[in-house]
Amino acid sequence: MIFNGHNAESIDKIDEETFTEICVMFSDGILGNKGTFDAITPLTTAVFNYIRPSGAPAYKSENIFPWVVEYEKNPDLELPKQDMISNALLSFMMQAPGFSMEKINGNNPTV
Repeated sequence: MIFNGHNAESIDKIDEETFTEICVMFSDGILGNKGTFDAITPLTTAVFNYIRPSGAPAYKSENIFPWVVEYEKNPDLELPKQDMISNALLSFMMQAPGFSMEKINGNNPTV
């Protein structure tokens, strides 16, 4: 498993859980096929959405390829739901003409 400039010593430093995950990703074809997945996913999603019944919810890539999408999600990097809502609202409001943080924070414009 020496790859991408790694040597036997750097491979030995990988803990067992991480090594197992890497092996599973290799056997599932995830590593090395990312470009293929990125190319096929929008097309597949578009076809599924084209043939779905009227009024049915739209398909998303995680509905079609859940086993692939789970590799890309890192729970350590996900924001709590409340923070996601707050950030989305702030982003929306910042697009308004004449937006000013002073209107939101009052006398504390540092946020």
